[in-house]
Formats: sequence, C-alpha cells, structure tokens
Amino acid sequence: MIKELNAGDQLISYFILRKKEVKSKSETGTLYLSLELFDASGRIFGTLWDNVKQVSHAIAPGDILKVKGMVIDFHNRPHLKIDRVRKVVESDDYDLKQLVPRVEQDVDVLLAELDRFIKAVKNTALKTLLELIFHDSEIRKQFGAAPGGKLWHHNYIGGLLEHTLNVTRIAVQSGEIYPGVNRDLLVAAGLLHDLGKIKTYDYKTLIDFTDEGRLLGHIVMGAQMVAEKIREIPDFPAQLEKELLHLILSHQGKLEQASPVVPMMLEGLLLYQADEMDSKANAFLRIRRRETDRKWSSYVKLMNQYFYFGPRKQTEEE
Repeated sequence: MIKELNAGDQLISYFILRKKEVKSKSETGTLYLSLELFDASGRIFGTLWDNVKQVSHAIAPGDILKVKGMVIDFHNRPHLKIDRVRKVVESDDYDLKQLVPRVEQDVDVLLAELDRFIKAVKNTALKTLLELIFHDSEIRKQFGAAPGGKLWHHNYIGGLLEHTLNVTRIAVQSGEIYPGVNRDLLVAAGLLHDLGKIKTYDYKTLIDFTDEGRLLGHIVMGAQMVAEKIREIPDFPAQLEKELLHLILSHQGKLEQASPVVPMMLEGLLLYQADEMDSKANAFLRIRRRETDRKWSSYVKLMNQYFYFGPRKQTEEE
C-alpha cells in the first residue's frame, strides 16, 4: 500500500492510474513519462524513462496497472522510479478493495441511520417522499456506493452517504439552537441535498464526471429528481415543495459556488453552513492523513491557504 512505502523499497504492486504526462528533461530533452498513481491508502508520483511513447499510448487514466520499480526520496517525499508498467490482465491477482478508496464505516450501519432519520419525520408528505426515494432499491444501492466528490471531500466509495448523514446531523443540531426552525424540512433537505450526485460521477476505478454530471451539475439534477418524485405523491403541498426545492438549489450558498440561488430561509442558511463545515473538515482530515510527517500542510489551492497540524509526533525510536 502506498502509505507503507519508504525510500529504498523494491516493489511489484498494483495501482490505479490517475494522470499521465509525457515530459522532457530540460537539460537534455530526454523524454520521460510522469504518472500519478493511487490505491485505497493514498497517492504517489512515479517516473518511467524507457519506452516512454509506447507505454503512454498503452495506458489511460482509470486503468489498473501492474508496476515494478523502486521507491526513492524526491524532495523529501516517496517517489517511484518505475522499471516496468503495464495494464493488468485477467490472470493478475489483485484486490479491487485495496485499490479503490472506501468509506471506513459499514455502509449498512450508515443506511440504518438514514432510515432512523426518515422514521422520525412527522410531516406525512415529507416522510412519504423520503420513503419513496430511499426505499427505491436502485437509488438506495447507488446512494450507498457513490462518492461525495471527485477530489476535494468524501472522494471515496460510500462518501456521499457519509457526507449526507454528517450534514443532516450538523444541521439538525444547529437548528435546535434557533426558534422557528422546521426540523422535518431541514432533515428532508439534509438527506436530499446531494441526491443528484448518484448521477454525477463514474467511479468504477477513477472518480470522474459523467456527461450529465458535467453538463447539468448535481444540484440541478437532484432538484429535478426530487420534483419528479413529488409528482408521484397525490396532494403534496405546493408551498412545501417550493421550500424543499429552494433548500436543495441553494445549499452551496453562493452563485459563484454553483448554487442557482442563495439561501433565503433560516433552514437554508443552516444547511449551507452544515455542508461547508463537513466538506472542509473532511478535506482537512484527508490532507492531514496524507501529510502525517508535517507540521504545516502543502499549499491548499482551493482554499488559498495552508493548514496547521501542530508539532509532529515523535516516534518511539526518537
């Protein structure tokens, strides 16, 4: 596993290809192939110097690769000096669960918590809607498997379900502080706010956008899916439908963050902040796990800042 690699290790192992790029050495013009590889434990870069063009044409992002090489220290980080690399064949012995990152918690346990949230909803129309959506076997299967993001947060199998429950917990607990919050509406919006992500990503090996995910976006698709299900419920209150769809459409808070509208209800403000809190906290934890030997993170471009992890813990040997 990538997290266990140290300089000097010789290896023959399996990884998934995230990126590839043919580059040239500035001094000599010699071509080399730069690969970004990952497994369930993390990411690592590697370099191949032989048969560069031939190998580059034979592999593509998302492929599972068999790699032979040695780990070297490059700018104080492990780096793979690759001797040979190829796509896997049927006879190769690898475990996909070790390659594709997954949520640490049991998905069935998380789904049971989702069901408890639904069971506690008192509003008949909202409860019927939630049951119609989450008791649909295909939606339930997809919702338990989909990632919560491509790279930034919850970017692993089951990440959507984990993120959804975290956001709902945070929003509901925050709602207990303020008077006049419609708890049932907040729960429904929390559980449904990212529903469109089950159609947003292809995640067999590499998480990437589907065509409709890139063209329409998860917010619009999610609102459409909810509106379609509401049409199946006789006499669903029109005002309740408007409020619920507004919360879904506004949950990313700002127009520049892809929300078609900004939050205009108290429940919307709470949902937006809950979504922000969980996504950023998850990203922080992911970066801290990846950079365990550092007091400060690398520069985080998406937030234009560094993260502070505190003094590095000494090992027993130290």
